[in-house]
Amino acid sequence: MKSLITKLNLNKRKIMFWILTLICMTIIFCFSSKNADDSTKESHKVGKTVGYIVEYDFQDWTPDAQERYAEKIDHPVRKTAHFMEYMLLGSLATYAWYDEKYRKWIRLAVPFAIGAVYSMTDELHQLLVSGRAGMITDVLLDCSGVLTGVLLSSLVLLAIRKYLEG
Repeated sequence: MKSLITKLNLNKRKIMFWILTLICMTIIFCFSSKNADDSTKESHKVGKTVGYIVEYDFQDWTPDAQERYAEKIDHPVRKTAHFMEYMLLGSLATYAWYDEKYRKWIRLAVPFAIGAVYSMTDELHQLLVSGRAGMITDVLLDCSGVLTGVLLSSLVLLAIRKYLEG
């Protein structure tokens, strides 16, 4: 009976993480669906938020100076967003896929493949969006984010397993 309850809880956990993985993919798709102008506006909002956090007197700057600041850090903001959203995707896919019955390399390879293939399809999707471009460098950046998420999540799962084993 205890093993059945454990199995049901495991299945609930996996279902929850698969749902979260699909939600993450949907959010990435929505971001990628924005045309170039809307995407730039979103990116500049983030840039201005960074300005408020990093620059002690940013609120006193003129709107033009704040906009120039946002433009200046636009590239790093966008690339950080790429990395972080795919790191999250890699983590969620790892938690969704993870099962002790799989070999260690499969526990890493499948979630990585899910994120890498999704990154490629996302960049292809961007080719169809007005003013956007699909870039191989973004696929590489996304894949590094996926790999980071997969590895960090695997380390967390390993630490939890070692803790539970005593």
